[in-house]
Amino acid sequence: MSGNRLQIFFIFCTTFLLAISPLAAAIDPPGRIGRISLTGESTQLRIGDNVASGNAALNWPVTTGALIETARGDRTEVRIGATSLRIDGGTSLEFAELSDERIWLRLSQGSVILAIQNPEHAAGMTLDTPEGRLRLDSAGAYRADVAGGTTAFSAYSGSARIENLGLAVRSGDRILLLGGKDHRFLLGQAASDGFSQWAFARERQDAGSIRYVSSEMTGHEELDRHGTWQMAAEYGTAWFPQGMPSGWAPYRWGRWAWIPPWGWTWIDQSPWGFAPFHYGRWVLIGGNWAWLPGTYATRPVYAPALVAWSGRPGRKPSFSFGTAPAPGWFPLGPREAYHPAYRASPRYMNSINAGHVPHATGNPTESAPGETERHIHRDSLEAASVVPQRAVQAGSAPYRFTAPFDNTLRSGTFVTPPPPAALEHKSHRSIPVDRPITARPAEPPAPASQKAPLPAMGVNAAPQSPTMSLPKEARGTPGPPVQAALRQPAAESLHVRPQGRNGDSRHHRM
Repeated sequence: MSGNRLQIFFIFCTTFLLAISPLAAAIDPPGRIGRISLTGESTQLRIGDNVASGNAALNWPVTTGALIETARGDRTEVRIGATSLRIDGGTSLEFAELSDERIWLRLSQGSVILAIQNPEHAAGMTLDTPEGRLRLDSAGAYRADVAGGTTAFSAYSGSARIENLGLAVRSGDRILLLGGKDHRFLLGQAASDGFSQWAFARERQDAGSIRYVSSEMTGHEELDRHGTWQMAAEYGTAWFPQGMPSGWAPYRWGRWAWIPPWGWTWIDQSPWGFAPFHYGRWVLIGGNWAWLPGTYATRPVYAPALVAWSGRPGRKPSFSFGTAPAPGWFPLGPREAYHPAYRASPRYMNSINAGHVPHATGNPTESAPGETERHIHRDSLEAASVVPQRAVQAGSAPYRFTAPFDNTLRSGTFVTPPPPAALEHKSHRSIPVDRPITARPAEPPAPASQKAPLPAMGVNAAPQSPTMSLPKEARGTPGPPVQAALRQPAAESLHVRPQGRNGDSRHHRM
């Protein structure tokens, strides 16, 4: 009898855990994040209530609701792990969704080139324009141009389809949608111009080493060219940044910004300053700062800032800067757990601390690290940063204000900061743009292997490995500008998609 009760109890517990698992996952922020890796002087990023422009937008995280607008002549780049988005001047691109499952983009005007290395990411990628929705069937390089009421989709490598029209975009194709009720389109070759040459030159430049970290760690491509890797006896693999100024410390040369749903987020000003401040831990080795990526993780989880706080920006700090209250912080060290202030499930806690603290648990909203938790950098002059309260609120660079270390930091109670008072009751919505296609994309399509094979047309076919093949035009073949190609498609053939047919309309010509 007792055995039956135990079995029933076990079944009940298992059923309960399976039932609440989706609910727990729903409160977790996404583990995948984008990054502004290159910006022009007139580039503008809007995310939540924040607006970052020009060089100040470098290293800003890109997530759901972000809107990027570039002026003519400016070019911008966004990296999402191994995925690259190159954005031409005069472009408006919104991230309608950037989650662990999918990337949903809306292009209102201008041009963007997508370089997708991971086939799984390609299956979850959707690009909307006023005239059509592009869904990717394989890894590869793709382009969209929106101008003058028309949309052009190109595939330099790989294969895709224009979902709302049932058109396949084969490797080497360029399909220009002319709009109208008869769904006319022009078929030609993938556009080659200065923008595409620049984009593929960037792709070759970013082919860095991924020996020690996953290619899905956003910002990994900057590490090899800005530092050196060494093996540390006690910590394993360590990365040492090069050319740091006197007094440099992690989380000191940059600014803080409040970015939903995470809250206070560190924006570093160094060109390499993304991965080492949102993943891993920091330690002093031989008097030099070293970043520890931790145990290899295929899909590492993003954190807004891996620090411990003393004082609350916007509330009551635990010590002062002169006569004014002041918050302070320091980087987490090896084997120290990260306790987020935002709501998160135990599974998320384990994932975000994986590689550094095994089986990290606890309620992150209630059990922030306190005085009983030891931190190797807590009493360190080199590690701690203390600034006036206004410096965090205004997003000022902490190195301009950092106060001398004293015993007030040692005695402070370490907590996570709440939002600024002005943001506590404000909602955060994405910036609306002109877009006739508003329906959320369906689940990722069936693998391309279940469809009829798409032949290559003079351009490298989509690769089957994570290493993406670059198209022939990326080696410098000259071509017409994008706008001219949209206005004068002389080398293309006019097609009309027949009414009542669901097949590929490329076989019906006028």
